[in-house]
Amino acid sequence: MEVIKMELIKADVTVVGGGIAGICAAIAAARQGLQVSLINDRPVLGGNASSEVRVHINGSAYLGNSPSYYAREGGLVEELKLKIFHYNPVYNKKLMLSLSDTVLLDMVYGEPNISLFLNTCVHETGMENGRIKWVEGLQLASERKFRFESQSYIDCSGDGVVGYQAGALFRWGREAKHEYKEELAPEVADHYTMGDTILFQARDVEYSVPYKRPGFAYDITKLAFFDSIRKGLNHRALPRKINGLGGLWWLEYGGHMDIIKNNEDIALELRKLVYGIWDYIKNSGEFDDVDNLILDYVCPIPGKRESRRFIGDHMLSQNDLTAKPHFEDAVSVGGWYMDLHANKGIYDDGPATAWNFVPGLYNIPFRSLYSRNIPNLMFAGRNISATHVAFGSTRVMATCGCMGQAVGTAASLCLKYEVDPAAIVEDHMGELQALLLRDGQTIVGLQEELDPYFADGLTIRASSQRSYNNLHPSEEIPLEKGLCLVFPIQTAEAESVRIKIKNSSEHSETLHVKLFGGERKENYIPTSELKDYRLVIAAGHDDWITLNLGCKKPADDKIYIVLEGTTSLAVYGNEEKMTGAVSFHYRSEEPSRLKKFNKSICFKDLLPSQNMYSPENVVNGFSRPYGLPNSWISKRTEGQEWLEFCFASPKNLDEIHLVFNSQLDLEHFNDPIESLIQDYDMTLTLEDGTESKIITRGNYLTLNKHKVDAKRVTRIRINFCATYGSPYFEVFAVKWFAPKIDK
Repeated sequence: MEVIKMELIKADVTVVGGGIAGICAAIAAARQGLQVSLINDRPVLGGNASSEVRVHINGSAYLGNSPSYYAREGGLVEELKLKIFHYNPVYNKKLMLSLSDTVLLDMVYGEPNISLFLNTCVHETGMENGRIKWVEGLQLASERKFRFESQSYIDCSGDGVVGYQAGALFRWGREAKHEYKEELAPEVADHYTMGDTILFQARDVEYSVPYKRPGFAYDITKLAFFDSIRKGLNHRALPRKINGLGGLWWLEYGGHMDIIKNNEDIALELRKLVYGIWDYIKNSGEFDDVDNLILDYVCPIPGKRESRRFIGDHMLSQNDLTAKPHFEDAVSVGGWYMDLHANKGIYDDGPATAWNFVPGLYNIPFRSLYSRNIPNLMFAGRNISATHVAFGSTRVMATCGCMGQAVGTAASLCLKYEVDPAAIVEDHMGELQALLLRDGQTIVGLQEELDPYFADGLTIRASSQRSYNNLHPSEEIPLEKGLCLVFPIQTAEAESVRIKIKNSSEHSETLHVKLFGGERKENYIPTSELKDYRLVIAAGHDDWITLNLGCKKPADDKIYIVLEGTTSLAVYGNEEKMTGAVSFHYRSEEPSRLKKFNKSICFKDLLPSQNMYSPENVVNGFSRPYGLPNSWISKRTEGQEWLEFCFASPKNLDEIHLVFNSQLDLEHFNDPIESLIQDYDMTLTLEDGTESKIITRGNYLTLNKHKVDAKRVTRIRINFCATYGSPYFEVFAVKWFAPKIDK
């Protein structure tokens, strides 16, 4: 009998797990020049975002409802989301996720430094002097065995298979309230985790199809929770529209068991429930238009939420997410609510989950992404060093991907300096953060410094600049419920602003005006009242009025104007997005949770005047709104606009990066992102007067990188030709990088 021989695979870093975290870790490391082994135990990439499991890649934008407003992640997660949409411009969940597999494979196969091992299960980890020496994997379909050796290892396997085999310290279940002073934690610690869910897809085939419940499935009308879901209680409601249904997230089970050891039992229980619920939908007579529906797809494996969480040099806790202390080693962001699911899932008497408020974007420290006791082990995903409560927020996939980018980039510094991750915190954190910012990663409050090599004598010009006003009212927005207009200001004080208002009644009405300020630049949360007064609006008034502001600039650089009136009063607005200046529904009972709506209140004549969209903003070190909009925006145009940069002395250039506005207030997008710049030309003028040109057509990414390798450049001119629909051209950042030998 032939013995299967072990194949030795050597690389700079080994990444175990091909979900969103593992993919981002592998790509980040590969783009830094490392040789990467990426190991995945499934036939497709994406983990819970794959076509097998079919969960959306949610993250810090919290489905577009984040109080930070501009909250969608940057970096590799942004790139993969935009690429998935680019290859599937017609939004459809089923199609999107099958194309997601293709896009993720394409991104990985596009990196020559990555060796991908699909269908490969890591079953043993070798140790030497307390360090991981190798991991071994078995690829069943090909009957091959591999031993993977590298300097560092990144566990993105979800369940933490490598860390567990290596003996890394970990937590399981819920911590007691006293341990980390978490208000949301139970009084006594326990072993409860969040459970698993199997999603499914319904489809209309346009002819009647009967359904007979299989013998193993439940008659759910006889189960204890049936009345609850029939009545739509505790967040467990069956929708009335079933065609295209992508599953039921609350159909959850297993959190009261060992979620790993009992994996197959949990999967069987979920299948019994899925097919039983489909029987009820098809055959109970309580649902309309289901005769032509089939159960088109049932996920073959459950989507797992929680199991092991490793212990790093910092355990991220509830207070880190809410109080947001400063982390010197911040490397990525989160922002999803602390979404804590019921212990027993569908069989729990309480609500399916509790969405506990998180006040906008928070930073995640690098010390939560490596093991306290295994020196060369890092991790990203749902197995990071976080309490159960904090994990309720960090577990979503876009957040996991950002952590993956952080550890993949850190692996390059571990190799460069021949050190372990803990030493990066002590000696190389500034370099790690600079690399991450260069590659589009969001870190709250961190500003890139303009290289003095380029800053000395730099002059910037633009073809035009948008005024800081919203002048084109197209509809009336009633004020029977409060509205809030928020605009950032640069000046030390704000004196007044004009809005257009209409009183449709035959008698005067009172407009209640309240002014607020905020505390944190990344947020749109009013925290302190600055002024409260009332204005009488005459009967039949239909014109602009002046609002007295008379307040100093708050800590978050924003003025919040709350307008409350009657059914007869309305302000004028439009559907035009204006970066920085946004409008909300206002709820006085929950002022920190401004409810977004897709309209903008018109305003003009803000005094003192604000030079808000200056071309100089593109080199201020911020690549997204933070307090101020931090962008250059052209005037409204149907033609071309341009930015021009002139250097006092010739410069050698290695790369040029452009960062465009991709509407970071959205989590997902159903249509092309209108503000993205689609077509542009870049002309580099050299000292001898010769020119080189870069022509870009059909761009769909936020971050555009151009390798230029140009010597003695004196001027750069960027001509912008087309967006995806916006009448404005908008740029957040332009970055230049010189060859290292020239600095």
